[in-house]
Amino acid sequence: MEPLAPVIDQMREIAREELPEPQSCRVTLWDDGTFDINIYHSKGGDKREWITYERSTSEIVYLSVDGTGWETESFATETLHTPTYDESEARVITTVEPPYK
Repeated sequence: MEPLAPVIDQMREIAREELPEPQSCRVTLWDDGTFDINIYHSKGGDKREWITYERSTSEIVYLSVDGTGWETESFATETLHTPTYDESEARVITTVEPPYK
């Protein structure tokens, strides 16, 4: 986790400016060495805001959605659940050096 600390610290700083309190942080480490970082605030109901690290582009992104729901499609052997939104906003805040090689 030590190599992730600078990215997490930068995201926490951004979240203090971009998101209301209280905030939660979730870090997920995957077996292949990649990871996800999300700092989020739930406004209650179906409104969400979060700062996320996009590992494919090394971007820190602000996301906001309103009117969340799910669209469900069933197939013979599985069911696919896709999130839906009435309104959404996404913007890149910055790009960082990946903390891994």
